[in-house]
Amino acid sequence: MSRAEITFREGRPDDVIPMWKIDQACFDAQTAYTVDIFYFHLLVGRAPAFVAEDSKKKIVGFVLCAVEKKKTGTIVTIDIVEGLRGKGIGRELMRLAEKALRGRGVARIELQTAVENEAAIKFYESLGYARGKKLPDYYAAGRDAFQYDKKSE
Repeated sequence: MSRAEITFREGRPDDVIPMWKIDQACFDAQTAYTVDIFYFHLLVGRAPAFVAEDSKKKIVGFVLCAVEKKKTGTIVTIDIVEGLRGKGIGRELMRLAEKALRGRGVARIELQTAVENEAAIKFYESLGYARGKKLPDYYAAGRDAFQYDKKSE
């Protein structure tokens, strides 16, 4: 499947289960989010979310955001199914997420990623995110994360 066959749209409440299933496939059980987190952000927090769909309207990737106090936006998670990584889908989802967060008055966008997730680190740095502090025990089982930040332009 090529990038040209992928379409993008805003996430909807009925996307929660497909998004959660992709998250479960992308991360181990100690890192993946519970389905409640997805419901909270999409239904309660009304957070910006975007999905990528294939030609059959199956979700193949998504980004989930949050708007925190002090005009800070957060990329909660971004997941792309394994066979479609590296095709520009994540880059487009991040562009949409950043635009939506700017539209909500966000001055800074932050995210966290596991210190051993080299692909994610390379991806975020290529998008202009700057590595900040190391967050000890950020994930379950004592796994550390790096904080990344970017000014919303």
